[in-house]
Amino acid sequence: MDRTIVLIFVLVLLPTLSFAIPAEGDFFPAPHKSIWGIQFNHIFSRDFNKVEGQASMTQYFIRASYGLTKKLFLDGKIGWGNVEFDRNLPSKIDFPTNFAGGYGFRYLFYEDTDSGIKSIFGFQHVSCHPHKSEIDGVKYTIIWDEWQGSWLLIKSGKKMSFYFGPQYSVVQLKYKVDGLRRRLKAEDSWGAVLGSDYRLTKNISVNVEARFFDERALNVGVNYKF
Repeated sequence: MDRTIVLIFVLVLLPTLSFAIPAEGDFFPAPHKSIWGIQFNHIFSRDFNKVEGQASMTQYFIRASYGLTKKLFLDGKIGWGNVEFDRNLPSKIDFPTNFAGGYGFRYLFYEDTDSGIKSIFGFQHVSCHPHKSEIDGVKYTIIWDEWQGSWLLIKSGKKMSFYFGPQYSVVQLKYKVDGLRRRLKAEDSWGAVLGSDYRLTKNISVNVEARFFDERALNVGVNYKF
């Protein structure tokens, strides 16, 4: 039943989306329970078609996870973010902070309670819609859409867990200059995720995660399990 639900998610979502974001770690809610938290996500740089330039983004989220079953978890987040775009012009284009949000799911494929080894697949989408920018009378608009598929191997201990694995990501910028619209795609798709969860108490955890190769990114979050 769980695998059928995952397949439905993938078949419905994948054809309409493009992929890269926090993989969310392994702090899972119990069935029909939730986890709430705050999260900071920063992408230091991402190349777009090499000649198009580089972009960076900062996001701040309130996030939640819901345990649909023992193995399937739904994720959602809402907040705000800004984008900075360097198109090799005399100055970078700074798009001020505005709405950002996302959703996704994680599926626990394997768990060995004796060794603390787990394996999880995740699919996440985040979109950032910063305010418009104007330089020398020219108006610029941008929307950052990113999706991510990741497969993580997790080693859990009493207080701390570590995880790593590959991710496939595609980022798309919907970029408009004085009404002329373009779609820019990130140059690289394959990357790696490395992260850790530290449990301050039974219900509170701190998550730190870094992402490499396709992008240089870092996120930090604090979560509370209800």
